[in-house]
Amino acid sequence: MNFDLKQVGVFRRNKKHKEAIEDPIEDEQDDYDASEFEDDEKEVSVKVKNRRPREDNFTQQRIKAFNPIITPKTVIPLYLFIAVIFIIVGGVALGVSSRINELTLYYQDCVTAAPSDGTWSDMPSDHYISDFKNNKTVSVSPQWRFVDDTTDDADERGTCQIRFNVPYRIPKPVYINYLIENFYPNHRRYVLSFSEDQLRGKAASYEDVHDNTGINCKPLVRNEEGKIYYPCGIIANSMFNDTFPFELINVDDTSSNYTLINTGINWRTDRKRFKKTKYTAADIAPPPYWEKQYPDGYNDTNIPDVQTWEEFQNWMRPAAFQKFAKLIRRNENDTLEVGTYQIDIGLHWPVTEFKGKKAVYITHGSPIGGKNPFLGIIYLIGGLICVAMAIIVFVFWIFFGRKVADPNALSWKKKSNLIS
Repeated sequence: MNFDLKQVGVFRRNKKHKEAIEDPIEDEQDDYDASEFEDDEKEVSVKVKNRRPREDNFTQQRIKAFNPIITPKTVIPLYLFIAVIFIIVGGVALGVSSRINELTLYYQDCVTAAPSDGTWSDMPSDHYISDFKNNKTVSVSPQWRFVDDTTDDADERGTCQIRFNVPYRIPKPVYINYLIENFYPNHRRYVLSFSEDQLRGKAASYEDVHDNTGINCKPLVRNEEGKIYYPCGIIANSMFNDTFPFELINVDDTSSNYTLINTGINWRTDRKRFKKTKYTAADIAPPPYWEKQYPDGYNDTNIPDVQTWEEFQNWMRPAAFQKFAKLIRRNENDTLEVGTYQIDIGLHWPVTEFKGKKAVYITHGSPIGGKNPFLGIIYLIGGLICVAMAIIVFVFWIFFGRKVADPNALSWKKKSNLIS
């Protein structure tokens, strides 16, 4: 076979390729020039790092500003203006507080001190406090008596009946509170002894209510039978359970009894916190101090519904001090007219063990809440302090003041004067 390599294209050199080989310098020059041209077309901009803030009014601190010059002519009127505002607010607050009527009746020793033979006797003078806007003293002493319950063998039992006089109309809304003294619900162990899961309706297990870090039901978690207390914890177990009536009996005219209700006595947010439980009656037991109310334990019909039990919701919010009052009855529609009324209180919550006191506290609403002169006094004190500061600045300005913007007061001016 005859192979002619000249006919194979891969080994054939064309004319242009031959010229490139013959003149390599010129080809090299041409390539260099083309590359340089491409670099000119695709010039890359190099970013220069700069820590200078943006060029605007905010970063360059060119925003308009107000730089007042504090002088006695501006300070004194400012103090006086604040003083006038504080004194007006304090005076109004004190005036509103002074017009609030309230009556406090202590009954902690009704079982032993009140007559139990059916007769009435005057309450001791240290057992009642009357504060009406037109009369600061009681013209007619409240009376009380004790009605025993022979079926009950507890130390705190029976009914304490109290008659009191209302010398002036108490405007609506009228609030009936129970007042407790010398009871410390702010104790560290006390305020943490409850189960939030139970209050929110969950069927919490023993581990949930006992082993939870911080807030748990210790030491009242379950009974001897192994049933979980519902609601568990010390707060629920010690709930105030003296019973209050749903009307005040008008002694002079029983057809004009004053109606009371126990709804709307708590915070609205509590309705979202407290939910009906998912426990079954076979899984839970009432707390130890509730056994008098539930002698046979729980069944499917008597498990307390904490979602609608507003008195319980109020108690589960511990007070901050040893003396506190909690709302238990109210009337927002009718004014409590002048007259003599009777309230019957069922006794179930003893206080003599810890030398405490309990009372029924009757008052009414106002734009600033209950009777409390503290806020008005604080505002008046603040106003008087501002007046005193204005007087002090004025005295120093008159007797020890100097010319405003006096250049002789500059430090270098003082030095030059000393040298000369």
